[in-house]
Amino acid sequence: MRTALVLGGAACLHDDIDAYDGPVDGVVACNEAGAEWAGELDAWVSLHPLYFRKKGWRKKRKDRGYPDAKRHMGHPEAFRNKTTVMKWMDPDVEAVPYRMTEEGPSGSSGLYAAKVALVDLGFDRIVLCGIPMTATPHFFDAEPWDSARSFQRAWLHVPISCRKRMRSMSGWTRVLLGAPEANGGTECSTL
Repeated sequence: MRTALVLGGAACLHDDIDAYDGPVDGVVACNEAGAEWAGELDAWVSLHPLYFRKKGWRKKRKDRGYPDAKRHMGHPEAFRNKTTVMKWMDPDVEAVPYRMTEEGPSGSSGLYAAKVALVDLGFDRIVLCGIPMTATPHFFDAEPWDSARSFQRAWLHVPISCRKRMRSMSGWTRVLLGAPEANGGTECSTL
């Protein structure tokens, strides 16, 4: 069983990572969280892939001496404006669908990272760190993320076969998905 950590931008990111004591076979990060993880990244994803360059996320990771992610992914709609793509899109960013199901609503970049880990990269289970989906600040600013509640609905549309393979270290997603067992197990009696 291969387990991936999926990293998001909530202020609890570092606490969640520190509290997790299970196996880590891979890591998928979204948005600014990719510049925080010092180790290898199997994938770095964003619903805003232009920001890898425009906001300097990749440069920040490189300046810290961290290895480049193995793959960079963004949703296909971000590739439509050719002028913007030519100016801001790194050529190695892959267009990868972001919805967990075709008919489900769009989720946040955290759900996109979870989808990439489970569906596109084929990890058997994932543990969310820094993805509580609550109106709390990000680790990089003090403003509450008020959009969290509007994205919770998408998490409820995740197929149960995927939700059974997901756990969370904090917040609303921990209530929904359960916490990993000691030593990293993902079995949970709440699902």
